[in-house]
Amino acid sequence: SPLINEKKRLFNDLLTAKGNVKVFCRARPLFEDEGPSVVEFPEDCTICVNTGDDTLSNPKKEFEFDRVYGPHVGQASLFSDVQPFVQSALDGSNVSIFAYGQTHAGKTYTMEGSNQDRGLYARCFEELIDLANSDSVCTSQFSFSVSVCELYNEQIRDLLSGCQSNLPKINMGLREPVIEVSQEKVDNPSEFLRVLKSAFQNRGNDKSKSNVTHLIVSIHICYSNTITREKVISKLSLVDLAGSEGLTVEDDNGDHVTDLLHVTNSISALGDVLSSLTSKKDTIPYENSFLTRILADSLGGSSKTLMIVNISPSARNLSEIMSCLSYAARARNTVPSLGNRDTIKKWRDLANDARKEVLEKERETQRLKQEVTGLKQALKEANDQCVLLYNEVQRAWRVSFTLQSDLKSENSMVADKHKIEKEQNSQLRIQIAQLSQIEQEQKLQAQQQDSTIQNLQSKVKDLESQLSEALKSDMTRSRDPLESQPRAAGNTVDSSAVTKKLEEELKKRDALIERLHEENEKLFDRLTEKSNAGSTQVSSPSSKASPTIQPADVDRKNSVGALPSSADKNEGAITVVKSSSEIVKTTPAGEYLT
Repeated sequence: SPLINEKKRLFNDLLTAKGNVKVFCRARPLFEDEGPSVVEFPEDCTICVNTGDDTLSNPKKEFEFDRVYGPHVGQASLFSDVQPFVQSALDGSNVSIFAYGQTHAGKTYTMEGSNQDRGLYARCFEELIDLANSDSVCTSQFSFSVSVCELYNEQIRDLLSGCQSNLPKINMGLREPVIEVSQEKVDNPSEFLRVLKSAFQNRGNDKSKSNVTHLIVSIHICYSNTITREKVISKLSLVDLAGSEGLTVEDDNGDHVTDLLHVTNSISALGDVLSSLTSKKDTIPYENSFLTRILADSLGGSSKTLMIVNISPSARNLSEIMSCLSYAARARNTVPSLGNRDTIKKWRDLANDARKEVLEKERETQRLKQEVTGLKQALKEANDQCVLLYNEVQRAWRVSFTLQSDLKSENSMVADKHKIEKEQNSQLRIQIAQLSQIEQEQKLQAQQQDSTIQNLQSKVKDLESQLSEALKSDMTRSRDPLESQPRAAGNTVDSSAVTKKLEEELKKRDALIERLHEENEKLFDRLTEKSNAGSTQVSSPSSKASPTIQPADVDRKNSVGALPSSADKNEGAITVVKSSSEIVKTTPAGEYLT
């Protein structure tokens, strides 16, 4: 409607009055290992950099831009200032948004964002969809398509050509040669993000190459009115430029030098174009770079351009910070400001006091440095002592471990030896008990034999006494043979009977004595064999058990030797009989019989 068109015209006139080229500056947060910050943010449009150059009266340099964002500013706050450029693109103007800065300064984060905080790619397209839905009526409609390409070494590469082979083509740039790239139609933010993801996958993950490559995401907007047949085509170009450190790299070799030279040439050409546009020169040097040629329709004329300068506020990046801010200031056609006259006068008034304070601080710093040096030396000595103690502890631990292992093995051997000795002692106790039992039995048998021998000896004595009496009576009778012939005959008969009886008793006695001697000899041999066997089986414990066994052996010898001792009481009466032919000669009765 005429009202809507008038609204759009007034809005674009307002942006044009403010300037078609805008420069924003954004500083990312510092990491823990990056040291202190050298950047200050005194105002919303001013950034101050502490150069640390004491030769200058004011070592701090200020730069003025259209908007300055500190590390605490998020993506939503940044997009609130970018939104008018998106509105201008939907109204029919070509808009280009550049992310410029050194590598790792936050360019890609500004454009892509993260899963929790989306970047300009997603937010710009969502804003286009929302504005198109609010402005669309039954007679008008908007359609969107996207193309993604990268510029590397002045050669362009279409990142959507490998996704589908039948995608339509669109021309990039106003001057020859015209570049054709693929475009894919998208109707909602999810499809847009899908196309971007596919293009980024085709781009690859080579970080070294991506740092020297310009990534260009173009959103093509087509407005059509079915009644008036009006058709308006515009474009929103989102450009993630290569790292700006190529402008300051001096020493390098190989293919990387060529990449850096192309990056330096293209970024310098873009700065020249922007500087020419802001200074309103008649001739704009689009032909100096392939980047400015393919984006010529979005640079100059009624198009709107926004450059977002990303910096890392660390002190070690001071040279890159100054280079980026100087480049952005030149593109905006401004010069660094040293401050107004009041500020300069204030610094001059405080210079003398500041010098005195600096001298005192330097003295204090020198004293602290000396203390730190002494503490470092003491710490080094303590560390050396700790290392020595640690080595001693390790050595002692190894010795202790070795001794513990030896003690364990020795304890195991002693336990095994004790177990073996215990088993041997148990066997010896069993053998001693058996021998003691055998000894008791043998003692009983010896006692029985002694009692039998004593009974036999008493019988022999009785027989001898009877023989003596018989001899006496015979001698008496022989004196008077004549008188006693009749009686002698009777006595002769009686004496012969007695003699036979005595001979029989003597034979029985001699046989019994011989049998007893044989049994004693056998018993003595058995005891001797057992004693020898016990001493052979026991080696080390035998010395302990010998006091118990020796008395038993003595008792056995005594018990065996007790037999002759009992017989020795009657030496004149009896001796050991060895053969039956000698019986008559070894006894008084035998002599008598002879």
